[in-house]
Amino acid sequence: MIASYRFAGQDEYCLRIDRGRDTRILVIQPLFEEANRTRHMLAEMMRALDGHGIDSLMPDLPGRNESAFPQHQADLDLWRNALAECAEQLGPVTHIAALRGGALLIDCAPQLPVWRLAPAKGEQLLRTMIRARLTADREAGKHVTEEMLIEAAQTGPVELAGNLFGTAMIDGLKNARPEDVLDIRRNSRTVRNSSEPDFVTGMIDGKALWLRAEPEHNAVMSQAIADDIAEWIRP
Repeated sequence: MIASYRFAGQDEYCLRIDRGRDTRILVIQPLFEEANRTRHMLAEMMRALDGHGIDSLMPDLPGRNESAFPQHQADLDLWRNALAECAEQLGPVTHIAALRGGALLIDCAPQLPVWRLAPAKGEQLLRTMIRARLTADREAGKHVTEEMLIEAAQTGPVELAGNLFGTAMIDGLKNARPEDVLDIRRNSRTVRNSSEPDFVTGMIDGKALWLRAEPEHNAVMSQAIADDIAEWIRP
């Protein structure tokens, strides 16, 4: 069901499956376009978690999707604060499941156990979007460099791959690494997709949907993720 949480004076949407059970997972989506490519898969994953007897909530971030929050005013710290508010208002939350760039935001609840799929560096995400912008500009006959884009962000919003960025978001992404926000004292698990060359503590079969050109769905992968999370929570 669609619920909402209150942040910065506005209501933000949250996909929620809650039957009042003891285990409730905060699902942190991938960031930017990767979230659009994986949303269907994650919604089905939440349904599969429901089958395991686990509640879950997956909030939209301020400035994303239908949010009225000014997109260029968002940054990683603001998103962490929004997730913390969502967890407090719609919780209690007992665990976190974060995918790709979502792993950069798990400090929203530093005391909770965390499960991560293919965590991505902020700089990696930023460079992918910069390359997309430079390619589009080249095709339009414009001469723009990465340095010019970064400099422009100091004075106003810059569009990258359909997203408006302020300097705080760009600076935050350049310096954000998933390892920096993972407390080794937590009960944590990090897995990779089977199409990727290496993994940490586990592997999930299926395509890396966040890298596809268009949104896709893989029911087998949704179930595999839910099964892995459930086994991690209840070994």
